[in-house]
Amino acid sequence: MFNQIDFGKRVKAFRLKKNYSQKELALRIGVSEQAVSKWENGECLPDVYNLKLLAQILHISVDSLLDTEMRNREKAVEIITIGGARFEIVEKPETVFAGKIIYAKDYENEDSFYSATDSVPEDEKKEAFDKLKGGVLPIYDITLSVNFWLSVDRRAYGFVREVMTEDQPDGVDVYKMPASLFIRAYTDKATSQLICREQCEIWELFSYIRDYFMPAYGFKMAENGAQEMEVFDTLEHKSGYAYMPVERK
Repeated sequence: MFNQIDFGKRVKAFRLKKNYSQKELALRIGVSEQAVSKWENGECLPDVYNLKLLAQILHISVDSLLDTEMRNREKAVEIITIGGARFEIVEKPETVFAGKIIYAKDYENEDSFYSATDSVPEDEKKEAFDKLKGGVLPIYDITLSVNFWLSVDRRAYGFVREVMTEDQPDGVDVYKMPASLFIRAYTDKATSQLICREQCEIWELFSYIRDYFMPAYGFKMAENGAQEMEVFDTLEHKSGYAYMPVERK
């Protein structure tokens, strides 16, 4: 059932992501600041024309604003616990990611590639994110590690978000992820303690999953083009999910 209050919260969240004030958004659409305020407070809804303009200005789909995107896009098919740590075996459908992606083949050597991945300016990431079309809710910042278990020249590193379409503006890089099985783990205290940490970074879970979890439970790395992902659930990137693409042996 459509919830008008929740619609207003989504409008506000997307507006803040774009760093627009209510006044600036109103000017771009051609309505009063009070109209935007009423939308965000759930007092009324924009008409069809303004709804379309709102989505275009915020670089998202109308479905995202109305929350009519396909839900439950991922399906947990198995849960394995080690102590208090929870590992989910997840089926994830074909997914499109877009943002800023750096390819090792474009650099002279391994050191220059890794130096580039460590020094991408925040404004470059923001510029790419601001251009995205058809963003998927909820919005997560994602670090995409492409082929990091293969030779260096085949690797890439991306700062991306999930989108509905590969049709993105110039200056936005796209990676189409095939449907795959993933091991998913969260950076909570129980999982962190498996690697002798009070709190761990997402990337620290990849080695544990690959070296210990996968051999113990009959998994191997996927060979279908699916990639490792760090999916952050805070703006500060302090916590989130590690996704490791796998196949059953």
